[in-house]
Amino acid sequence: MTGSESVCCDKIYGTEMENPDNVVPLPSAFYRCAGPNCGVLKGVSDRWWVMWTSLGERQIPVVHLAPWDERLAVQEGALHVCGEGCAQKLQSQFMGNVLANRPRRSGGLG
Repeated sequence: MTGSESVCCDKIYGTEMENPDNVVPLPSAFYRCAGPNCGVLKGVSDRWWVMWTSLGERQIPVVHLAPWDERLAVQEGALHVCGEGCAQKLQSQFMGNVLANRPRRSGGLG
């Protein structure tokens, strides 16, 4: 994956914004919070967020967070988040996964 590609949303915010009107939004009843042990269904609340991950310019993992947008929500890899608490838990999981999967440096002296 190159720096300009992301799992989810470069088609909306990046260089590949070819035809965003072709996105077919799903009814909000189909959106379920991706937060750990949450799973609440989206209603009419405007407090929802969309998260996704990508590889940054230096090929390092990056997490993105944006206010709710139907075009972002239907993109592959988008995580639907019901609020701040679940966003923080998902960010914490992301950070733990990044640390657990980065190359180990030798800790020896010399």
